[in-house]
Amino acid sequence: MASEENPLTKKTGSSLKVQRAQDHYADRSAGRQATGRGGPSLSGGPSSGDLQLVANALEPGLETEGTDIDFDTKYYAALLMGSFMVREGGSCDVESGSAYGAALMLPQLARSAGWPLLLTGLSLRAWIFLVVNICMQYSMLMLISREENVLDTIAGQMNLCNFGAGSRGPLGTEITPERTYSWDQWITRVFVKDSLKALFPHRLAEIEAAIDPGEYALESRWARVICCFIFIITTMGEFLLTINMGKLLYMVPTKDESWLTAQSAEAEATQWHEDDAGGEGTWLDKVKIRVAGIPRHWKIFYCLFLLLPKALLWYLCCRIGVEFLMETSTIADVIVNAVAMTFILNIDEMICSTLMSQTTRSMLSRCEEFVLYDVTTEGRMTDQEIMLKFCEKQKWKYIRFKDFVEVVPGKLLTAVLLTAMFIACYFWQKCDITAGGEVVSRTMYKPTIIHENFLQVLFPSLVPRVAEPFWEMPEA
Repeated sequence: MASEENPLTKKTGSSLKVQRAQDHYADRSAGRQATGRGGPSLSGGPSSGDLQLVANALEPGLETEGTDIDFDTKYYAALLMGSFMVREGGSCDVESGSAYGAALMLPQLARSAGWPLLLTGLSLRAWIFLVVNICMQYSMLMLISREENVLDTIAGQMNLCNFGAGSRGPLGTEITPERTYSWDQWITRVFVKDSLKALFPHRLAEIEAAIDPGEYALESRWARVICCFIFIITTMGEFLLTINMGKLLYMVPTKDESWLTAQSAEAEATQWHEDDAGGEGTWLDKVKIRVAGIPRHWKIFYCLFLLLPKALLWYLCCRIGVEFLMETSTIADVIVNAVAMTFILNIDEMICSTLMSQTTRSMLSRCEEFVLYDVTTEGRMTDQEIMLKFCEKQKWKYIRFKDFVEVVPGKLLTAVLLTAMFIACYFWQKCDITAGGEVVSRTMYKPTIIHENFLQVLFPSLVPRVAEPFWEMPEA
């Protein structure tokens, strides 16, 4: 009587795949036992169904005997993809090279240790540096805002908006490339013409016909937009750090936990080094600094005096920076200004790297992140589960809408949206659209003050102005 046919051996190719998968498991088991390495247990062997599934995942296109199947490549590809997919939950960490990170971490270390003199002193020093940083960043932004919204307006400058080739300029005449000038050049030419009219009033017609001051206009609209986009990209790092700080304050437990703990035995063994005195390693190697729970009152304090100022400074830098670039008419100047504006948000890192002590910087570099994913996943999953989730399920037949969404670069899209938002705010606050569709400066009124307060820097529309305009767009 003929023996019953095994369903796993109906096809020669399928039988070969299963046999190769079984050999793969046997080799990996023997290798682990020989080297003493840990990992998923293979005791008892995989089931025939698991073997078939893994074999299909390893070599989905095998149809004939004699084809060499590279099991290790597929398996390690699954480990590679799985490693990053497991970590999709992300983590929260303290800024290791910033005055903000020191001001957040050091008080928690001092609290965990019972407020000893050294850590308390370092905490107070960190907050002194933070206050200096905030004052310096705000002062720089306030001065730029004052120049754009107050001093330039007092000097008679209108908003640049979309004055450019193909439209009318501030004097109401057609803008052409040869009649395009920056503000400094244009206002000088207008001054010379007005002076000649004042000196020779009987020759007004001749002066008007002979002297053309040109128009104040853009050299390139696209250069301005591209430089605004580049500037926003350079501020994205600070934006993401602000989001990370908010996530940390939200995700860590709201309870009194110690940020100081003992180093694990395995890490201790790898970090310790032999010293000349007898090889017991350093004291610092025995200590682990980690992000842990923060009491509620500390979270509220950090939100008000750390997170909120950081977010406001980022917003002011982006808004004022984009306005500054949008008011720059020449190509060379807008490129230089886009690079120059970025240093303001880097002042906190400059303070940390140059003014803070080596002790503080060493503690910041040793602070471990607060993970938001299950760190035991990699140790718990068997080889069969790894292949199923991170290899078999990665085939095109399992494609989902989420996979299409993940193709979109989120940070790039965020930068584009932020650039569009700040440029739109500039046009909404400073420009009007004429009946002919031209985007021109709003009617200009001189301010009655020469210094802005905080609210006026935050909301420029609050700056008080005189009732009579000094410039309005001429009729077509």
